[in-house]
Amino acid sequence: METLVKKINSEERLAFDEYVKFFDSMVNGSLTDAQIGSALIALRIKGETEEEISAAATVLNRYKIKLDVKPKNKIDTCGTGGDGKSTINVSTIVSIVLGSFGFNVVKHGNVAQSGKVGSADILEIMGVPVKLTKEDAEKFLLKHNFVFLFAPNYHPILKSVGKIRRELKVPTIFNYLGPMLNPADPEYQLIGINSASKLDVYAKALVKMNKTNVLVVSSKDGYDEISSNDVTFARKITGKGIEELVINPQDFFSPFEMPRVESNDEAKELFKRAIEGADEKLNNLIAINTAYAFQLIENDDLKTIFEKVVNKLKSGEVKKYFESLRGN
Repeated sequence: METLVKKINSEERLAFDEYVKFFDSMVNGSLTDAQIGSALIALRIKGETEEEISAAATVLNRYKIKLDVKPKNKIDTCGTGGDGKSTINVSTIVSIVLGSFGFNVVKHGNVAQSGKVGSADILEIMGVPVKLTKEDAEKFLLKHNFVFLFAPNYHPILKSVGKIRRELKVPTIFNYLGPMLNPADPEYQLIGINSASKLDVYAKALVKMNKTNVLVVSSKDGYDEISSNDVTFARKITGKGIEELVINPQDFFSPFEMPRVESNDEAKELFKRAIEGADEKLNNLIAINTAYAFQLIENDDLKTIFEKVVNKLKSGEVKKYFESLRGN
């Protein structure tokens, strides 16, 4: 194993099986803290590749706690986070809108890492159960066609490297892995990443993992979701390969600045307004993000889906559905 650590620290490329062996040793306690820390920094400086990302995800998927109840056509809207923008919780609201349409939503997420309020934070503030046991999560999903899966509960193996990651105080390869590790193995995913320069690498890593029906997005103005104010670059992964897309908000509405929050109170207020459907700008932001996730499952015209989502928000149906998720 010391040979593999030395190769990584020397920025040598390894075979995929060697990366798998290395990451398995990292999480099962076979490496020292110094070896783990140095290797993570070396990978970061070099720039993580699709082989490294897919190998790390392959290993962690072996150790995750999986849901046994798995209805068909599940979708997740988990992103990597890390854009540091502290926006309204777009992907979380999108997941609720998708649930209101009857799709089976398995939202994988965590508390805030670099922003003000993460997906687990806002749902807990709003009264939705987020730290359910595996058994309770399965029951909740069957009852509501929605469940939030609190990442730390399903990936106990990561506790072994958590302290090291916190002490390094910089993003590492582990920051890319969350969307790849959903305990319910959803058939469809909308994934936001914080750097458009990583789109191709990330998409290729997903292909190496045999993932399909995934849309990976990163906006020109630096958001890990579809921006309301600038073009968003995307990679759509299908059974035929990787398709490049450019999403322009001007095709749907007049662009506007992305809404940001500075506190829990602001996050709660904007979340409520978005769910209630009375704010035109919030409706448009949520609808454009929802439309591209929706289209992964039902291949309808995007503008038609966009209007469906706006109308669903305005009708109060999303708010009513959200209320059904709170506290039970």
